[in-house]
Amino acid sequence: MSNKISRLITILLVMSSFFVAGQGKANEAVAWETYADTLVSQEKFADAIKLYDKIIDKSKLKTDEDYRVLYKRAYAYYGMQDFEKSLRDVNQYLERVPDQQAKLLRIYINQELGDHTAQLADLNEFIEQSPGNPELIRWRASVLMDAGEYKKAQSDLRALLQQQPNPEIESFLGLTYYYQNNPDSALIVFDRVIAQQPSFVQPYLYAGSLCLEQGAYALSLQYINKGLKYEPANATLLFYKGAALVEIEGQQDEGCSCLRKAFNAGFDDAADYLKEYCYGAE
Repeated sequence: MSNKISRLITILLVMSSFFVAGQGKANEAVAWETYADTLVSQEKFADAIKLYDKIIDKSKLKTDEDYRVLYKRAYAYYGMQDFEKSLRDVNQYLERVPDQQAKLLRIYINQELGDHTAQLADLNEFIEQSPGNPELIRWRASVLMDAGEYKKAQSDLRALLQQQPNPEIESFLGLTYYYQNNPDSALIVFDRVIAQQPSFVQPYLYAGSLCLEQGAYALSLQYINKGLKYEPANATLLFYKGAALVEIEGQQDEGCSCLRKAFNAGFDDAADYLKEYCYGAE
């Protein structure tokens, strides 16, 4: 079970314990709902949805209390990866009940649908209610990066770094320059992170990839080899090393060896390089 699914199941069950205490419900509907909630906790989403459908058909969604089942069905659809239906239900629920947990679910749904604008609208509302919250700001920065809003992402990342230095956040800042086609500024940031935290491998990966894409194979290998000193079995670094070496005359055998190690470690993208550069080697 993924961490995200586990977290949302916890949210759902907490809400269940609150809602089931409501008054004026038929015993049959209570039994259906309790069993459906159990099915959701077991990730048997399709069976849970059938029961939620029966409850909704019976209640006709006349009261706020009835709408809680709509939220639960939205979550079950999310668990089934039927994101359009999940969004439909959660939007209908939020029109009636302004609930924060449902808005959180909607952010996750829109993340899956790739709707960055909708994600940011809800995230901005959360941040307005909790200014300076580092987890929310970091989340927004990642969405902004996904949306290609790199300058806005930089603003959030710098705000986080002002709160507390963090090599991972600063490495993300370097990536924003990279994505803005400013490799020199990106490398300056990566070099700064490396100087401050030499054993932190992420900037070696980013810098090595950047140099590889720029065709600067020797410089790429400098970053990659330094990273491999700390994580010699890192499949991504091995792949980058192999990809750089096969481009250098006289280094193809060693490059193919690295690519095989990366592929055997689960880095499937190495297969294409092996076919192109190493077929028949050894």
